[in-house]
Amino acid sequence: MKGLTRLFLFTVMVAAIVAGLRLLNWMPLSIQHEGLRKYRTVEDVREELGIKKIILPSYFPQHLIWPPSEILAQGKPFPMVLMHFTDRETGDIVLAVRQADSRLAASLSPRIVQERVDRRDEVIMKGRKALLTAGSCPDGTPCHSVTWREGTYVFTVAEKGNVQELLRIAESMLSE
Repeated sequence: MKGLTRLFLFTVMVAAIVAGLRLLNWMPLSIQHEGLRKYRTVEDVREELGIKKIILPSYFPQHLIWPPSEILAQGKPFPMVLMHFTDRETGDIVLAVRQADSRLAASLSPRIVQERVDRRDEVIMKGRKALLTAGSCPDGTPCHSVTWREGTYVFTVAEKGNVQELLRIAESMLSE
C-alpha cells in the first residue's frame, strides 16, 4: 500500500511539473501578439494577426528581391506591418514599406532613416494628397519617403535612390 501511495504522489508531481513547464512555454506565445515580431510571409501576418488589408506594391523594380527580406508586424497596441526589401546586387535594404494605424503611425521608423531632409513637398498621387520628403541617409546616399493616409492607416514608402521610382512604387499601391 505504501508503494502505491508513493507511485501516486510521484505521478502527481510529474504531472504538476509537466503542466507548469507547459504553462511557462505558453506564456510568451500568449503575449507575443502584443508587440512587434518577425514573420516569414505576408500571409502569416494576415492569418496570425487578422490584418486582412495589407497593401503591397503592384509595381516592383527588377533590382529588388521579392519576397521581402524582413517582415515585422504587430496587432497590438496598434496594427502595423513593416516590410524591408533588398537590392539584388548589393544585398542592402533599399526599400521599406510601412502601414500603421494612423493614431500612432510615427512610433516606429524603418531601417531607411533620413538623416538630413532637403525638402518636403505635397504631391498628388491618384487624387490623394501625400507628403514627399527628400534628403539623404546617414551614409550620404539619397533617400526619400512618401507618406499618405488610406482609411485608418498611414502608409510610408521609403527608398534609397531614385525619387521617381519611389513615387511609382507608392502609386502602384493605390487603387483608382
